[in-house]
Amino acid sequence: MQLIVRADDVGYTDVCNIGAFEAIENGVVTSADIMLDCPGTVDALRRLKNYPWISVGWHAHFWGAPVLDPADVPSLYDASRNGFRKDLRALEDVDYQQALAECRAEINRCVEILGKAPDVSGFGMGDTPMSRAMAEVAREFGMKTDFVYMPGFPGSETEWDGKKIIAMGFEAYADLQTDSLTEIEKYDPVGYYLQDRGGMLKLPPHATAMHCWHPGYVDYFVYRLGDYGPNARNFITARTVDVHALCSQQVKDWLREHNVRLVNIRDALYGTNEYQNHLRSVGSNLYIDK
Repeated sequence: MQLIVRADDVGYTDVCNIGAFEAIENGVVTSADIMLDCPGTVDALRRLKNYPWISVGWHAHFWGAPVLDPADVPSLYDASRNGFRKDLRALEDVDYQQALAECRAEINRCVEILGKAPDVSGFGMGDTPMSRAMAEVAREFGMKTDFVYMPGFPGSETEWDGKKIIAMGFEAYADLQTDSLTEIEKYDPVGYYLQDRGGMLKLPPHATAMHCWHPGYVDYFVYRLGDYGPNARNFITARTVDVHALCSQQVKDWLREHNVRLVNIRDALYGTNEYQNHLRSVGSNLYIDK
């Protein structure tokens, strides 16, 4: 069984990045999905240069502000927020050429600092102007988009063909989809692994699963100015818990016990062995030869 452990929202803020990179350096994170328009973007890209065994995805929430001058992309910008308009990917009145220019600017920012474009983009599906712009820029920069099968995820029409990566972990989020503080306290990503709540061990032996978590520490931007979703406050609580879980010896022991082979997205898509080579080089007992 192969497993990708993805850290989402990398680049949120410099403070949030401290937790994300704790999970990369001392935990089991194999892939980083980065936001390219947030206060911590530059810090995250500079840090990622030191971790070539980590694959990179474009995580385009548009919670920050345009890379371009707001005067050049007025249909994307909300002056009252000093940032992007809310739910930008869903809006129909966004100017397509402005969206295209901003998306190109974000990926060029990544290329200039990291030295390459992201490997994949998991966003951009749909027919709104921003979604179409994202899909076009992903094609221009050679980012793979159609690579994930999301069983049971609302709006997912992609079918597993035996090759796609199976995205799991949504069961763990169920504890966060509530307004009850008591229910939020039940959030337990360590237990998610130890109890195999996602059923990963029941997948076919040749399958590659992907778990998506949100490791990070919290500052004012993360707490109040970034995510505006209905469960944003609950995910604030989850971030520090995810850092702990992904670095915990319990999770590492469980992966080893069940012979789970950690890989990055490039490994899964193209048959490389980058993450395992890294584990071997540092003498990790999570190294599993092919």
